[in-house]
Amino acid sequence: MKELRKLNRYFLKYKWTLAFGSLLLILANFFLIWIPILIRRTLDEIERVSEARELPYDSVWATLVSEEVGWLLATNFGFLILAALMYGLLLFATRQTLIVTSRKIEFDLRNEIYQHLQKLPQSFFDHNKMGDIYTRTTEDVVRVREYFGPAFMYTINTLSRAGIIIAIMIMVHPGLTFWALLPLPVLAVMAYWVSRFINRRSNEIQQQYALMAGKIQEVYSSIRVIKAFNREKYEKDRFLRENRRYRRKKLRLDLVEALFHPMLMLLIGLSVILVVWQGGIMVMQGMVTVGNIAEFVVYVNYLTWPVASLGYTLNLLQRSAASNARIQKLMNVTTECDNAPERENVRVNEGGGRSGADRTDTAVTSLNPENTDESEYQGMMKTLEYRNVTFTYPGAEVPALHNINLKVRAGERVGIVGRTGSGKTTLVQLLPRIYDPQEGQILIDGTDIRDMELSQLRAIIGFVPQETFLFSDTIGENISFGKENATDEEIRRAADQAEVLENILEFEKKFNTILGERGVTLSGGQKQRTSIARALIRKPSILILDDSLSAVDTNTEDAIVRRLDSDFGRITTFIICHRLSSLKHVDRIYVMDDGRIVENGSHEELIAGNGFFADMYRKQLIEEELQKL
Repeated sequence: MKELRKLNRYFLKYKWTLAFGSLLLILANFFLIWIPILIRRTLDEIERVSEARELPYDSVWATLVSEEVGWLLATNFGFLILAALMYGLLLFATRQTLIVTSRKIEFDLRNEIYQHLQKLPQSFFDHNKMGDIYTRTTEDVVRVREYFGPAFMYTINTLSRAGIIIAIMIMVHPGLTFWALLPLPVLAVMAYWVSRFINRRSNEIQQQYALMAGKIQEVYSSIRVIKAFNREKYEKDRFLRENRRYRRKKLRLDLVEALFHPMLMLLIGLSVILVVWQGGIMVMQGMVTVGNIAEFVVYVNYLTWPVASLGYTLNLLQRSAASNARIQKLMNVTTECDNAPERENVRVNEGGGRSGADRTDTAVTSLNPENTDESEYQGMMKTLEYRNVTFTYPGAEVPALHNINLKVRAGERVGIVGRTGSGKTTLVQLLPRIYDPQEGQILIDGTDIRDMELSQLRAIIGFVPQETFLFSDTIGENISFGKENATDEEIRRAADQAEVLENILEFEKKFNTILGERGVTLSGGQKQRTSIARALIRKPSILILDDSLSAVDTNTEDAIVRRLDSDFGRITTFIICHRLSSLKHVDRIYVMDDGRIVENGSHEELIAGNGFFADMYRKQLIEEELQKL
């Protein structure tokens, strides 16, 4: 249960609300206790009147319709209605206080988990299934809420109700109390045993549910591939197997729960039988009254759920502890390092850019591009350098990058080429710190990017990843995702700069056109250009295009490059490209192979060098000529 201690901070946050709810529950039980007391007093008074009038036992009706008893019945009936009404109202107020508070805690906890997930490194998502993460943020949070809601409420209810009832029963007659409570410890032990079994089975069911959720997410995110390869039946059979396992585990749990309730009723009946049996003997001996027997029978029924709920509450606590352990395992994952010193903005010297004329190096500019105008893009930095960078993916044995050294001046356009798996994407992913290198440094004007504020670093980078992802929203919302509170004019302008405006205007709803799952409404080239617009709208000083022009023709590609030159003053650009002829316009090309930079230079220099790049370039020319034939 030590896992639950980490949750107790929420009790402090809502302490007064929880205290007030607990008080309401105690008051509700106080009014509930008055019901059997009124029943006992009514029966005892009827018996007293009957004995005073010396009426035979078969004259019950005459006793009940007498004026004295009739008035007593009417009065006590009114008190019974009042007690029941107050109990109901206070119980409603209790649930509106305690259960609603538990919902607020659930809201807070889910927000914390979501915010934490946003800060986790990419390596976490690489090694954890989406279905498992989804389950921890949904089903596990619901289970943890039960600790603050039902478990807390049942604990207060059990302590207050059982305490009051047992105290009254002992005051009435300790011997009859013993017989009435005799089966209840058996009930508590049985409930605890069943709850342990339920907890174990529930964990198995939760794991199976997470597995199923992951498979469902995987299938529907790749539905087009499944249909294209005609694998619907295969996927259906896979899901059917997992669903059958889930059903089998759930039915085992349902069987135990189905056996528990009849056992519960059996023990309740046993308690009532003992009370009537021993109470009848005591009535004949003059030790208790008939009203006491009726009172005790009601008390036994009142105690049944609190005693049974001891096991149920322990089960809730165990389930909450197990779910919180899963959540804490997630929350204990180290977030992306943000080792920047305490300051509002990380600043670097301006200069080094070129857009026709050289700039002075005297100004100081914030890394946040939203605080600048377009004329300052190229003034964000002087140099960007990879110095002895080596990186190995978590869990891998072979480094993806080996001793990378390169230096880029502000405003330069850099091409990165190489065979598949040579490390091109890994190289650019280190710049916005999607991953951090194990060895070496990445420097902006001599400052390690790990010493910069992570949010400020990423704010100056426009990243168009290799895998184009668009949200199931409007085109306008997808583009404005790159900049908070973007205006319609900014959205339109970014689309124009990415050469996708004309295509968007052809849609009936234009920028309000809803895209399908992952942007299925658009063609491959349109999706890539929409992603580029999303990066350009944030006005980056560093633009990374990770094979983001592969689905557009050369004319459109040249048009995008010209817009970058004219509108952005040649921002620092990294272009990963397999079409080598498209890199003629870049300032420098780095050729990678097996995680190493094997060549670098301009397009002309590399062709003249007759090396690795020249060999790839000639092969591509031959392939293009063969395609024309």
